[in-house]
Amino acid sequence: MSIDEWAETLSAVAILVSGGSWLFKKIALDPLRLDIQHLSGQIGQQLRVHEKELADLDDRLKDHDHELDSHSVRLTRLEDRTGIREGNKHDED
Repeated sequence: MSIDEWAETLSAVAILVSGGSWLFKKIALDPLRLDIQHLSGQIGQQLRVHEKELADLDDRLKDHDHELDSHSVRLTRLEDRTGIREGNKHDED
């Protein structure tokens, strides 16, 4: 084969490879990329929803902790006022 024939062959192969690469990109990679972007958006949205739910749950937990502390203080005051002690509970049984 002469240099001209080699050049033609290499050019034809390069065109086929480039065309195949472009076709593969259009058929497989572009739709896959769009699906990945869509999925990423959905995951981000779900993450924001879960973060808000966790923040709400944390607020409720803080409210319950505050309420529990308040009840503990009120019970202690009531025990002090009535003379009830932890140790005396078992003695009465």
